[in-house]
Amino acid sequence: MTRILMILALVFSAVSAFAQSYPEYNSTTVNDYAELLDDASEARVVAQLEALKKDTGIEMTVLTLSRQDMFAPDITLEKFATDLFNEWGIGDKTSNDGVLVLIMKTDRAMRIELGGSYGRDWDRAAARVIDRSFLPAFKEDRYQDGIKAGVTDTINTIVTPFLAGEEPPTGAPNNWVWAIVMAVVGGFGALIFKDKFVKLKKCPECGTRHLDRTRHVKNKATKMNTGDGDVITTCSNCSYRNVVPYTISRISSSSSKSSFGGGSSRGGGASGKW
Repeated sequence: MTRILMILALVFSAVSAFAQSYPEYNSTTVNDYAELLDDASEARVVAQLEALKKDTGIEMTVLTLSRQDMFAPDITLEKFATDLFNEWGIGDKTSNDGVLVLIMKTDRAMRIELGGSYGRDWDRAAARVIDRSFLPAFKEDRYQDGIKAGVTDTINTIVTPFLAGEEPPTGAPNNWVWAIVMAVVGGFGALIFKDKFVKLKKCPECGTRHLDRTRHVKNKATKMNTGDGDVITTCSNCSYRNVVPYTISRISSSSSKSSFGGGSSRGGGASGKW
C-alpha cells in the first residue's frame, strides 16, 4: 500500500510539473520566442531597455510566446504572468520596480505585469497603454509597430513618472494629440532616456511648458553595492525645482547569461485581447 501511495505521489508530481512550467529566459531585455520582431526592431527595443536599465536601474523585459497552454493551461493569464514574473525575479529585489510585457500571438492576449512597488492606481495607466499603443497595431497584425510603440508608451506613462515620484496619470488624451506625441517620440526616440518627454507637461507652479529633467548620479553602482542619484526637474520660466532620489541596481557579475535582480510582483498590471 505504501508503495502504491509513493507511485501515485510521483505521478501527481509529474502531472503537476507538466501542467505548469515557465519558459527560460536568454536575455533580461527581449525574449522573442514567437518571432514577432525582425532583427532591426529587436535590436532597437533591446537598446531602449538596456538604456532604461543603465539610466534608472529599472528592469523592463519583453516576452513573446505563441500560447499559454504550452506552459500553464489551467490558470488565468493574470496568474501566469504574476508567477512568471516572480519565477524570473524581474526587477530589483529591494525596490520591486520591474516591468514585464507579455505577448501571446496565438492566444491574441497580452499583459503588462508590474512590480510590487507600483500601487493599484498604476493598473489603470497600464490598461490605457495597452488600449492605445499595443492593441491597435496588434489587431492589424502589425506586431513590430505595436511592440515598439507600446514599450515607449510604457516607459513614458508608467516607468518615468513612477520613478520621479509622480501620481499615476489620469484620463486619456485625445487620439489626435496622442498621435502627434507618438510621432514626435518615434522621430526622436533617443531623447526619451534624457527625460525630454517632460517638456510636454505643464509646470505645477507657473503652468507653462518649460520643464526640463536631468539625472545626476551621485554614487555609481558596483557589483557589491547599489548606486544612487537624483532626478531633477526644473522650470526655466519660474523657480520650480523638484528633486527625487532613485536607486541604481548593482552591476550583475559577468556570466554567460545576465540575470534579473530578484524582484517580485503582487499581481498588479493590466491585460488585453485583440
